[in-house]
Amino acid sequence: MADLILTGASRGIGHALALTLAGQHDERLVLVARDAARLEALVDDIERKGGRALAVPGDLSSLSGARQLGARLAEVVTPGATLIHNAGLWPSKRVLNAEGWETAFVVNHLAPLGMQRALLDAGHLRRIMVVSAGLLMKGRFDAARTPTGEDFSGIRTYCDTKLCFALAMRDVARAHPELDVVVLHPGVVRTDLGARPGPVGWLLSLVKHTWETPQVCAARLARILARERWSPPGEARWLVEETEHPWPPAAEDEATRRALRDTTERLLTAG
Repeated sequence: MADLILTGASRGIGHALALTLAGQHDERLVLVARDAARLEALVDDIERKGGRALAVPGDLSSLSGARQLGARLAEVVTPGATLIHNAGLWPSKRVLNAEGWETAFVVNHLAPLGMQRALLDAGHLRRIMVVSAGLLMKGRFDAARTPTGEDFSGIRTYCDTKLCFALAMRDVARAHPELDVVVLHPGVVRTDLGARPGPVGWLLSLVKHTWETPQVCAARLARILARERWSPPGEARWLVEETEHPWPPAAEDEATRRALRDTTERLLTAG
């Protein structure tokens, strides 16, 4: 059976999904995250459950690191693989990486595209699932300001960068009709994403107790993974949890899509 590549596998939804899938099928789980020790511990847990797993540590905080990760994955992954983009960042302040780009724009948008290019070029992928966020409906893109975070907001930047990646993946689906691509809002899940220090963080932690667990979300994602097909060739459908919905208006604005397409291609080519 083919491989299943899961980014953001060391924590939250990714960790829960890896354990949910362990031993259920013949797929080998190719686990990606920065923390090599946590990945190796997860591999041990999966193997104890009768599954197969491989840890591939990698960093999506830079385009150069993402490309190195993609090249490594292309070497170890078998054709017909499924890629689950699950890694994500909800920043509390504007931070630029060494390449000069705002970190959430890189982690949530630019780096995943750079990583998967090696897999696409090698013809290794059959399906791509994007674990996105319903908040993308509040997103927008400013070609002059969003890549460097000059329009940074503790809330909006997350929305903006999630919108960017969703739009880019719609373009990927169009350019690669051989792929089955889906973008989804996984539910409101209790994870460390968006954690904040101080009183705001304390209030947020109280609210999160009412949200569903990563294990509940993982079971939902496993059901979606089991579907025979997600989207028609050349399209990427939008799911809210397990139900297909029309794309939000923010994802249908042609001027935004064109500006993002041009900017993203320029950055990927120049970087």
